[in-house]
Amino acid sequence: MELPLRLLAVASLIPSTKTVVDVGSDHGKLGAYCLQNEVCEKVIATDIHKQPAERTSAFLRLSGFEDKSSVLCTDGLHGVPYEEDMCIVIAGMGGLEIMKILKDACTDDNEAWKKWTWVLQPQRSEYELRDFLCENGFGIKEEKIVFDRDHCYTIEKVQYTGRSTRPSEAALFLGPYILENKPEGFPEYMDLKKKVMKKRALGDPRCAKILDSWEALL
Repeated sequence: MELPLRLLAVASLIPSTKTVVDVGSDHGKLGAYCLQNEVCEKVIATDIHKQPAERTSAFLRLSGFEDKSSVLCTDGLHGVPYEEDMCIVIAGMGGLEIMKILKDACTDDNEAWKKWTWVLQPQRSEYELRDFLCENGFGIKEEKIVFDRDHCYTIEKVQYTGRSTRPSEAALFLGPYILENKPEGFPEYMDLKKKVMKKRALGDPRCAKILDSWEALL
């Protein structure tokens, strides 16, 4: 099972677990990869649209994983049977959409989510997502940088800790784990983000302040 670099990086952050839930699965390749490589025992794939859900179901069936997978046409995690030993993957959505799925799932009626590992790959609104996670007691355990098809993505492995934190503005914009650990791709990532920051600094004093201390971040 071959995956594009973005999804391969996502898969590398998924721990060994009983169930992987691929939210917004689109085509089912990530779930099939996890089953093929025995990352999990079963996969639940969801998509809000009927056609992608049917495409995912067909792909998993043709890959020989029909008995180890199920596909739901649903919004986020609605209708997913919750277990404690689960990894929830939300990749390829905007950060605000990911936040909504988290808010809907993490309720007092469902204590299982506190045990879950989340692997998140936002397409945009990374600052807002990191701010939400840290404020609401989620710890960012690892972040990866990946360049794929002329795009740069960051991927976060997250677990609930119950401790609310407030990282620096630089950490929220650029990634707390990334700044501290400088993972593979860090120099190229920082070069790209500096260009973005220069544009944003014209209307955002937070970005201007980060640029003033840029060398210290390197």
